[in-house]
Amino acid sequence: MEGILVGVNGTVEADEALDWAVREASSSGHPLTVVRVAPAVDEARLTGVLEEVRAETAAILDRARERHEPFDAEYAVLPGPVPDALLTASADAQMLVLGRRRRGRIGRRVLGSVSTTVVENAKVPVTVVRHIDRPTGDPLDVPPPSDGPRVVVGVDTSTPSVAALRHAAEVAAHSGALLEPVFAWQITTLAPLPGSWGWAPPIDDYENFARECLDAAISAAEVDLPAGRLRPRVVHGQAAKVLIEASQGADRLVVGARGLGGFDRLLLGSTSRQVLDFAGCPVTVLRG
Repeated sequence: MEGILVGVNGTVEADEALDWAVREASSSGHPLTVVRVAPAVDEARLTGVLEEVRAETAAILDRARERHEPFDAEYAVLPGPVPDALLTASADAQMLVLGRRRRGRIGRRVLGSVSTTVVENAKVPVTVVRHIDRPTGDPLDVPPPSDGPRVVVGVDTSTPSVAALRHAAEVAAHSGALLEPVFAWQITTLAPLPGSWGWAPPIDDYENFARECLDAAISAAEVDLPAGRLRPRVVHGQAAKVLIEASQGADRLVVGARGLGGFDRLLLGSTSRQVLDFAGCPVTVLRG
């Protein structure tokens, strides 16, 4: 299947993912396919279950059409397991979109097993659209002032992050958004500077070095946007925390599945996992 694929299951979270996918398909010009995975049943019951799920999926799509301007979409009902079905269906897609519920700000490992498996193994960009329950008085209930649509992308010069930057630039180009590449640096991640053995350079030298790294990544990604729509930022701090803060009020956060740190055996790096759990906007993950 080509274009934008969105997985639905009749929940509020999936409806929000569908709404996001409708807007993304309209903005990008890609076709939209709504995918529903039927529960695993024995062969004797499979035909009946598939028909039942097809009817439910058509109803989900009809409700979405009531919430939006007219749009074209197809739907497909596939037999499970869910991760396998979504990964197979999205192999030739431009993007796979999933919904997920965040259970609380103090919860641990809030990314579900299906989302984790899909994000870790998909060959295409995966966007996770979360429904966030916030307590009354949560300061994030009021997003910070925004100067228009904004796409944030985490950059650390790794191959996946350059791919993420290239993808984010394409999104900004077709959506008219401001692109905000963010390079989070700490002395522990940048030291030593070339030629700096045995002494500690001024802190400004580290920041300048980080800025050079970000500029090099922007060049490698061949970002071509007007100066007014490109706002590179170099921020001192832990990467996940910096990106989560930058995501507040943004339209999207884009990251590579793994950066420069971590272990090769881990398909989803710690920074990517943390932003998927706690970012304040939809998160798109690319494996590079």
